[in-house]
Amino acid sequence: MRRIVWIVVVLCGGASLASRPEPHAAEPTEKHFSNSLAMKFVRIEPGEFLMGQGDAPPKTREDWIIRDGDETPVHKVTITKTFYLGATEVTNAQFEQFAPEHKKYRGKRGASIADDEPVTFVTWQRAVDFCQWLSKKEGAPYRLPTEAEWEYACRAGTTTLYHTGDTITAAQANLGVSTDNQPQKTVVVGRYSANPWGLHDMHGNVAEWCHDWYGPYEVGEQRDPIGCVDGYARVVRGWSWLVPARRSALRYARSANRSGHLPEDANPYTGFRVVRGEMPPTQPHPVVQVAYQKDVKQQAAPKDGPDAAKPYFVDFVKAGTNPTIPKDAWGPIFIQHNHFGACCVCPNGDVLSVWYTCVDERGRELAQAASRLRVGSDRWEPASLFFGVPDVNCHAPVLLTHDKRIYHFCTISLHGWDYASDIVRWSDDNGVTWTKPRIMVSRDDPDAMSQPCSAFVTGDSTIVLACDGDQHKDERFLVSRDNGETWKVARGDMRRSAGKGVIHPAIAPLDNGAIVAFLRGPDPMPAAYTKDLGDTFEVKPTAFPGISGGMKATALRLSSGALLMCSIDARSRILRQRGTYAALSLDDGKTWPHVRPVDSVGGYMALAQGPNGVIYLFGSKMGCVAFNESWLRESKLLPEKK
Repeated sequence: MRRIVWIVVVLCGGASLASRPEPHAAEPTEKHFSNSLAMKFVRIEPGEFLMGQGDAPPKTREDWIIRDGDETPVHKVTITKTFYLGATEVTNAQFEQFAPEHKKYRGKRGASIADDEPVTFVTWQRAVDFCQWLSKKEGAPYRLPTEAEWEYACRAGTTTLYHTGDTITAAQANLGVSTDNQPQKTVVVGRYSANPWGLHDMHGNVAEWCHDWYGPYEVGEQRDPIGCVDGYARVVRGWSWLVPARRSALRYARSANRSGHLPEDANPYTGFRVVRGEMPPTQPHPVVQVAYQKDVKQQAAPKDGPDAAKPYFVDFVKAGTNPTIPKDAWGPIFIQHNHFGACCVCPNGDVLSVWYTCVDERGRELAQAASRLRVGSDRWEPASLFFGVPDVNCHAPVLLTHDKRIYHFCTISLHGWDYASDIVRWSDDNGVTWTKPRIMVSRDDPDAMSQPCSAFVTGDSTIVLACDGDQHKDERFLVSRDNGETWKVARGDMRRSAGKGVIHPAIAPLDNGAIVAFLRGPDPMPAAYTKDLGDTFEVKPTAFPGISGGMKATALRLSSGALLMCSIDARSRILRQRGTYAALSLDDGKTWPHVRPVDSVGGYMALAQGPNGVIYLFGSKMGCVAFNESWLRESKLLPEKK
C-alpha cells in the first residue's frame, strides 16, 4: 500500500525556523564572508522597496501576459535589519554534507549532476532541516529567506522587470535555453553575472524555496512581512530551467513573479539558498476566506424537496442563475477558459461545484474555481478561487461526498497537465476548511498517474478513483480502504483492454458488486467492467455513440438503485440534433428505456444527488441543471434520426 506523505505544518511566528544555538558565533561585519561549507554570503543592508507589480489584478489578456493578479497590490516594504544571503544556491556538495544519501537524486531527469550544481529534489522541510543542521554546526542562525527578503535582494535596488532591466537573455540567466537556442538544464552556480548586490542566479537555474506560506498580499505598507499564518503551498521564487508548455519562461522569472509548491513537492526544478540571520519577529497575517467558505451552515442536509412523484427540472443557465465570472476576470480565476466540471452535494445539503479556470489548459496559471448553491436558494453564487498552487497546473478536479466528509482530488502537474502528482484533501465542515493536500501517487512513482476523472465509494467504504495515466499511457483505478489515508494503484489498464484511444473513465457501481466505466474514444462508446476493483477488465460496446475531444461522460448510481449516465450525442444518433442526453437504466445498463435531451450542459460533466432526490448535472462553462428521477422516467428512448 502507498502511504500518503503528510505535509509538516510549521507555523510562521517568530524565529521558529532557525534554531537558536548556544553560544552564538560572532556575527560577521564584512560585506562578504564564507562559512565552514565554503558557502559564500553577501551582506544585505536594511532598506525600502516596492514589492509586487501592478495596483490591481489584470483586466485584459494583454495585461495578464505581463503580470499576474497575485503580485498586486504593489506595496512599500521596509526591511529593518541587516541579513546575509547566500551568493549562490546551495549546491549538491554542500547539501550532501548534511544528507549524504541525497546523492541518489543526482542526475534524476537529467538535472543537477555535478558537485557545484544547485541541489534539487529537496522538499521545503528538508531545506529547513539543512538550515537547522547548519545552525547547530556553526553556532549561528541559518534559515530560508522570507519572500519579501528574497524580492528585495533580487531587485537589488532596481524597479524593472528583472535586475537586468526590462529584458533578460540566455546570456544573463539559465531559463532552460542556451545562447545558441539549445535546451539547457541546471548549470554550475555562479556561472552567470551577479546582480548589483553580488547575488547570482536570482533569475533562473533553479527556483528557490522561501519561508512563507503562499497567500494574497496585505494592502498597505509593511515592515519585515513573513507571509500568511497558514496555507497549503510554500512560496517559491526566481523560476528555473523549466521551459513552460506553450509559453516562454521569461514571464515567470520576473523579480515580482510569485511561484509555489506543496511543501512536500521535491522536484528537479526547485532548490534553495539560505540566510544567515535571525528571523524577523513579525507576526504572520491571517488567512482570508473566500465567498464559498463564508457563512456555511453546519446542519444535516434536508430530506424534503420536490415531490418525487412529479417531474422536476430546473435549467440554471436559461434562468440566468448559474455560476458567473466577471467578464474582466484575468486571474486568479479567468473568463477565458472554464472546463472540467465537478460537483457534489455537501453533508449540509448545499451543492458545491468546482471546475478549472485558465487561459490555456496546459498553462501554469490553471487553477480551480468554485460556486456554492445554498440550501433554499435558487441561484448559484459568483465564482471564487477554490484551489491553486501558483505557477503550477492544478488540473482535473473531482469531488466526492461520503458521510460527513467531502473529498477533493486533482493533479499537481509540471509539464502541462502531465508529470503530475495526484493529491487528495478533505473537508469535514462542508467545505469551510480543508486538510493540507496529500500526495496519493507521486509524479516520480513508477505507477504515476495523471488526471482524476470520477470517483465513488463502495458499500464497504472503499474509495475508488478512476484516473488517466501520465501522457495518457494508461487508464487505472486508485483504491483506498482507509478513508483516503493510503492508496493502491490497481493493476488493470482500461486502455489495454478497450483500445489505445480510450480516456476519461466515468465510473459507477453495479448491483452485482461490479464497477462499470464508460469511456471516451471509440465509436460506439465502450464500457469496461471490473469485479476486482480494477485489477482486471472486460470491455463491451454500449448502445451510445462515441465521444471525442472536449467531452467527458459521467455516471451515477441513484438512491433508487437505477443507473444514470449522461453523455453527448456528437453524431446526432440518439437525439435529433447534437447535444447532451441523460440515459436511465433499471437493469444495470443492459437496457436504457429512458433517454432525455439536456440543454445547457456539456463538455466535461459530473453528477451528484442529494438526500431529497434532486440530481445535479454540472458541466464545462458552468452549465448546470437539476432534475429528479420522475423527470427522467417521463421520457422514452428516442428513435434514431432517419
